[in-house]
Order: sequence, then C-alpha cells, then structure tokens
Amino acid sequence: MSGLPPTGRGSPPATAGRDGGRTDRGPEEPGARGTAAPDDAGPEIIGVLRTLRARARAHAGLLDEAIERMAGGGFEVARLGAPEAVVARVLAIVPAGADVVYHPCAVGRAIGLEEALRRGGRHLVVLPDDADPSRQNGDWRDRLLAAQFGITGANAVVADTGTLVLAEDLGFGRAASNVPPVHIALVAADSVVETLLDAAEVARAYAVLHLRKPLPRYLSLISGPSKTADIGLHLVRGMHGPKAVHVLIWDRPRAEGSDEATLRAWVLP
Repeated sequence: MSGLPPTGRGSPPATAGRDGGRTDRGPEEPGARGTAAPDDAGPEIIGVLRTLRARARAHAGLLDEAIERMAGGGFEVARLGAPEAVVARVLAIVPAGADVVYHPCAVGRAIGLEEALRRGGRHLVVLPDDADPSRQNGDWRDRLLAAQFGITGANAVVADTGTLVLAEDLGFGRAASNVPPVHIALVAADSVVETLLDAAEVARAYAVLHLRKPLPRYLSLISGPSKTADIGLHLVRGMHGPKAVHVLIWDRPRAEGSDEATLRAWVLP
C-alpha cells in the first residue's frame, strides 16, 4: 500500500507520486547534492527565513491569494479566528464515533485538539511525529487503513499555486494526509509564502533546525484532493488518495518576531 510509512526503523521508506497535484518525495540522503552540513547551514538558513518572512508580510493580500488558489484546486477552505472556532469546525467535519488519525502539529497543540476529539467521542489514534521517533514501530498500518479522517499540519502554504507543503522525517504525516478518504490540514495565517521555491527553503530549514539534517526525508506537495481522468476521460475523485481535503486556517500567527527562536517555531508543521 503506497502512502504508508515503513513499519520498522530499518525499513527503507517508499517513494510514491500522487495524482491530482499530490506529490511525495523521499528519501534524500544526508549530504546529498552538496548541501551544507546542518551545523554550517544554521546561521545561513536563519537569514533566509528572515528574508522570506519579511517578504511575505510585505505582500498585501497574500493569504487571500492563497485561499483563492486553494479553493480553485478543490480544497474546502475556512478562515477562522478563535481557537474554539477551529475546534468546532473539525468536530463538524468529523462525526462522533468516527476513526481519526492525527499527526501532531503546531496548530493542533495550540488549540487542544487531541483532548477535544477524545472528549467529543471520536476514536482517535495519535501518530508518531518527528519529535518522538521512538514510537514509530507498531501496528500503524492497520490503524491508518481503518481511519476515515486524517488530520495534519503543514510547514507552508504556497500562494502562487495553492499548495500545502509538509516536510518530515518519519512519513506518518504523509500517510495521514494520503490514506484516509478525508484529509484535514490545520495551518496558521502566517504559514503562507509566495512561491514553491520559498516553501522549499522552509522545508530545508525545518530539516536543518529540527532534524539536524540537510534535507527532509519526505516532502509532500498537496494541491487538492486526489483525482484522475485516466479511465474514459471521466474525472474521478479519491482514486489514489483523499476525495476531500479541508484546509482550516487559524487567523493568527504561528510565531511572532524574527529572532532565531521565533523562526525555528515558524517552520514547524
């Protein structure tokens, strides 16, 4: 089953392409393509992030452009102000008793999503994330296949293309966004960058600053629900991935300022 992470620490990660604008890359070997080692790249990448953040802030209407592109690509997009509103929208999408896999993310942690889902009677499985690789071995495959909904964050949203970008080392976010028939992405308003090249720098910064690697092992570019017209030129949704993708934008910054600690937080999914 493509889209599932390896079942053991020693297993090689799978590489797969996704239809409907969904692309997954992995793995990249440390030191590939002459990239600088993380210790050398840290100060340089912080400078790059300051430039990207300043340019995005100076671009009036950047978030509105991203929302328009995402809606055009088939995303269901909602811009929500209060944390309670974000939680309420998730609970409105996910009915009581549903099976949910959740890849922990910055917005989800900030709004207390895990507790809200459990309290609301959803059957929740919290997947391993890069901060806790010790949990990666287990029967995650069966839980992913049983899930009706997958919830993730995103490191960046690209205004030019309406693309969600998710960088990671273990691959469970990729699976949560790809295997269940409905994907819910939680992002903050300041996650938006102008171009795919900008998003690539955010992904590289995440790898350097949080994984201590020059590049992330997995990089998912999600530009809409899965769709194909291969058979008889009839458009079919959900053939090789989710048939519906909801993007919930929390209308507040993920991080304030431009100091190093803030920029480290800014690139987290």
